[in-house]
Amino acid sequence: MGEQYDPTWESIDEHPVPDWFEDAKLGIFIHWGPYSVPGWAPVGSYAEWYPFGMYREDSEIREYHEDEWGEDVEYLDFAEMWDAEHWDPEEWASFFSDVGARYVVMTGEHHDGFPLWDSHYMQYNAAQMGPERDLVGELCEAVRAEGLRFAPSYHANQNYYQPEFDGLFGHPDYDATTIEDAVPGPEYVDFMNAKHRELIRKYEPDLLWFDTPRIDGDRLDAQELVVDFYERAAEEWDKEVAVNDRAAQESWGHHGDFVTPEYDHLDDIHEGKWEMCRGVGYSFGYNRAEDEDDHLDGDELVAMFVNVVSKNGNLLINVGPRADGTIPELQRRPIETLGEWLDDNGAAIYGTTYWATWGRDPVAEAEPEETQSEEGLPDDPENHGVRYTWKDRTLYVHFLDEPDETEPLALGEHADLSGLSTAEVVATGDEVPLTVEDGVVTLEIPDAAVDERATTVALSDVPNPRDDVNSGQ
Repeated sequence: MGEQYDPTWESIDEHPVPDWFEDAKLGIFIHWGPYSVPGWAPVGSYAEWYPFGMYREDSEIREYHEDEWGEDVEYLDFAEMWDAEHWDPEEWASFFSDVGARYVVMTGEHHDGFPLWDSHYMQYNAAQMGPERDLVGELCEAVRAEGLRFAPSYHANQNYYQPEFDGLFGHPDYDATTIEDAVPGPEYVDFMNAKHRELIRKYEPDLLWFDTPRIDGDRLDAQELVVDFYERAAEEWDKEVAVNDRAAQESWGHHGDFVTPEYDHLDDIHEGKWEMCRGVGYSFGYNRAEDEDDHLDGDELVAMFVNVVSKNGNLLINVGPRADGTIPELQRRPIETLGEWLDDNGAAIYGTTYWATWGRDPVAEAEPEETQSEEGLPDDPENHGVRYTWKDRTLYVHFLDEPDETEPLALGEHADLSGLSTAEVVATGDEVPLTVEDGVVTLEIPDAAVDERATTVALSDVPNPRDDVNSGQ
């Protein structure tokens, strides 16, 4: 029997984050649906919101839709056109496993009201039209065969398009012009929660990944659903699960097991678990308007990932497949680069924790001097400098820039360095000569061991100062 919870936020907030989620570090997000057929949005916006824009006056998406598809094409027509002819769930799962992801989150239903599973509650779903396949079920099976965790995300508590309800924009109280003021009525809430419970019971997800921005969780009856999920996982499935913070957003990050900034990183260590989600490009859904300049390259993705992990986060990096089920190369290549880096440096990532004190200055990073891009503008500081992770009395030092011949690190003010004796490059095993003087550790990293993506050095016998504080040392 697992811990019993009451359907209150106070009780739910006592739920512990499972170790597997703490240790996983990298997940894959997938946004795929009828919106992938037109696959377009102005660069810098979300293409998966196509059905919202196509029905709005003075919308660039509506203008594009009428020019490209004509006024008579409705959103559900895209569902009929969506045949996913090249989709291979085993190939996707193998790719996600090869690049080092430990869990996969697929959009079970986005805000367009179109489930990707065979739902008893909806005649419009991917198993009955379009692909005519249970996309969630097939990917769930393939992902778990690779040893990865799986969850279908659920965005439907705030739909802008819901074919089976009166009104174009989802539930009857939805105001199409002011998303923030959307207030779902009780019939709509019951309908959405019934679908979500069906999704949970069919696929036994490892996470509940809600996306109900700016809706009061009390109005969604989310507490009962979350408690049922926790107890079902413990008593029937014998697994440890987690729930994100978007079931209730009275203010950012108040409830749930982990918080989920979107296309944004946290500047400092966050002692509670968090997860950054974003696409390789600007959009989650496939956007044919984006080109190479609109996507992260591999080096940028590695630096972003290391920065997130050093501050106690996971990275949920998104792919937006084309309608035919293929993942564009502009998205695959950077993720493959990250996977290659993890092949060499995974020991410095998986199962690590942040290296930081409680009650003192955080030491996730050593700040670089201001750097300049090729255009002469300041580069993103999150792609530069030094980051730290820690595991088993080993401090991992990640150089996001090419390290100098000698690299001094002021570590003595944070931890006892009396046991520090050896250092080596994680990827190659090359020994790194070091000296310790007045709390400053100076490393001499061999040129041949420098990695242009990020060079990681392991320092042995370095305590975590946070553990020293907790143990009374």
